[in-house]
Amino acid sequence: MINIHAKLADAEEPIDVGVIGAGLFGTKLMDQIARVPGMRTVAVADLNLDAARHSLEEAGVDGRETRASDVESIDRAIADDGIALTDDAIALTESAVDVVVEATGVPDAGARHAYNAIQEGTHVVMVTVETDTVVGPILAEMAQSAGVTYSLAYGDQPALIVELYDWARSVGLDVVAVGKGNPYREAYRTATPDDVFDRYGFEDSFVEEHNLNPRMYNSFLDGTKVAVEMCAVANALDLEPDVPGMHLPTCEIPEIPNALRPAEDGGVLEGTGVVDTVSTLHPDGSSVDHSISFGVFVVTSTPNDAVAEYIEQNSGEGLYVSDDGQYQVFYRPYHLPGVETTISIATAALANEPTGVARTHAAEVVAAAKRDLEPGDELDGGGGYTVYGTLETADRAARKEHVPFELLEGAEVVEPVPQDDVVTYDDVRLNDDSFIYTLRRLQDERLGEA
Repeated sequence: MINIHAKLADAEEPIDVGVIGAGLFGTKLMDQIARVPGMRTVAVADLNLDAARHSLEEAGVDGRETRASDVESIDRAIADDGIALTDDAIALTESAVDVVVEATGVPDAGARHAYNAIQEGTHVVMVTVETDTVVGPILAEMAQSAGVTYSLAYGDQPALIVELYDWARSVGLDVVAVGKGNPYREAYRTATPDDVFDRYGFEDSFVEEHNLNPRMYNSFLDGTKVAVEMCAVANALDLEPDVPGMHLPTCEIPEIPNALRPAEDGGVLEGTGVVDTVSTLHPDGSSVDHSISFGVFVVTSTPNDAVAEYIEQNSGEGLYVSDDGQYQVFYRPYHLPGVETTISIATAALANEPTGVARTHAAEVVAAAKRDLEPGDELDGGGGYTVYGTLETADRAARKEHVPFELLEGAEVVEPVPQDDVVTYDDVRLNDDSFIYTLRRLQDERLGEA
């Protein structure tokens, strides 16, 4: 990402950005686009136009918006140096924008929007990671064929983990594990949205003021979001989870290289070159003192004893080593969703390169039952009442006929599924008319996974 600012400042024409989804992520992104030279928001799509107007107001670019209902009116607004405001996201993907940022958080819509933009020869930054876990490989392949970029969003943890991995490999270190922190407890696996804000310790007034989505917040605690984000990382780096569901050991930052090292050296790993996550909660629910719950990390090793010794001499100043001195953890303690995503936009438009992209199909997010499921039950997806997401290898998922998690929302249970069992294709009746399911079947056929 070196020299991006200078290249943007020197660009003859600004990068025209279309944002789909004016939620928290999209709003924070537009705030920053307004501050970055060589880049401008020219179109915003959201079903709630008042929310989109509020986002523009927060970014300080309101007053230039024009209501647009189709491709032609969006393009006219852009040509007139305005900002098109529309509830037609498909029209935005077919307009004269340079980069589409898909930030709806709706997997089926995300698949449709990304596909459409790629077919139009437009770069795509995919914020809706749930979409990427199901059809990221086929979208990446289509983008490459079209000569455009399909990219994970910088500022979200998956792209930052990809960056850390690339850094470690580029300086000659071997990667043992990559991951992130998360406030995880096993008891949260079957928890529902009903009491999620109590578990976070949020006041009712705070929840109401910020219009917080209980299902989304519950997905962070029941393991679903962890699985989703680490699936995106696995597919971008061709790494696998060491065990189904990952290990998720409770760790402070200095303890990570002790835990995420091979078992023969005192850690929990059966192999190396894996994705995992560390919990920042003790079993009793209390937080660890030196937490990485908002950050990302890479655990490394080196066969060069002199290099290992040199790194150990610098331990404690932003990096730590294991008690035997053989493993290191490098980390970034924060991520800023939306605020940092201008990096992805610039990298796509200036260099036609992604800040992380699904290069293979290494892992799958699958669904385990939160309670005993009976025929006639309807599944409600991430953070809900019926299933939680868990990570496994793509090979195992295919062999066991486990259904990709994001295909299950609205599916009808047709066979009993005991609590904690993983849902298979024989257990449910899927909505086979959804676009994401159609695209996934194409991916399976094209990538030889049928």
